[in-house]
Amino acid sequence: MHRDDPIRISRRFCGPDGMGNGGYVAGLVAEVVGGPAKVRLHAPTPLETDLHIEQEDGMTRLVADGRLLVEGMPLGKPLDLDPMPAPPSADEIDVASGNFPDSDNHMAPNCFVCGTDRDPEDALCIYAGESPARDCAVATWVPAEDLCGPDGHVRDRYLWAALDCPSYFALGETDRVALLAGFAARVERKVAPGEKLTVTGWPLDKDGRKLHAGSVIHDEDGGVVACARALWVDVKAVAEKEPA
Repeated sequence: MHRDDPIRISRRFCGPDGMGNGGYVAGLVAEVVGGPAKVRLHAPTPLETDLHIEQEDGMTRLVADGRLLVEGMPLGKPLDLDPMPAPPSADEIDVASGNFPDSDNHMAPNCFVCGTDRDPEDALCIYAGESPARDCAVATWVPAEDLCGPDGHVRDRYLWAALDCPSYFALGETDRVALLAGFAARVERKVAPGEKLTVTGWPLDKDGRKLHAGSVIHDEDGGVVACARALWVDVKAVAEKEPA
């Protein structure tokens, strides 16, 4: 199957400057896959550029001029996130918000999900600061009505986006420049605009440049709305040139 209609990622949905937010882009591909999905991000997704979806042999690919950017497939197995952290309390979130980096110390201050320079009317503004009580990053999120699809519920791509950045801040290493390289998520139920949600990210494992983290969205009753497992890759150059 080949989808001919081009896709363009608006500048609204940027992550680091000049590229699409990884969670949003992964979620867009996951919507085509349908259901729980795992996504591999091979290269930064350009903004305001014609992109195409290709589907073949159970794989969904996002390409630009024949160059593979993202590929996704059905999840096919559990996310292996148990035990997940309990939802944060209001007091925990209040204190954690003071630990979130300001614009001068933020890797991507214009990010659609977590950018401190963004207008809340135009972005998610999920500021997951380090919890004072446990090894997590926590925040609140109330989805706006303009995030809804034709069915009146928040599109999955925005739930994937909301799960993205908190997993990075949960790593506790905001001095490391890292990009989302792999993302697997499961949406448990539809979300209505205006729902009061919390988002929690927590570290899972580190393997050199590879950083693994989990994230979960809870509703007011403590129910799991969506959860994800993320792979971040440290892209900061560490090698130094040897003297001539």
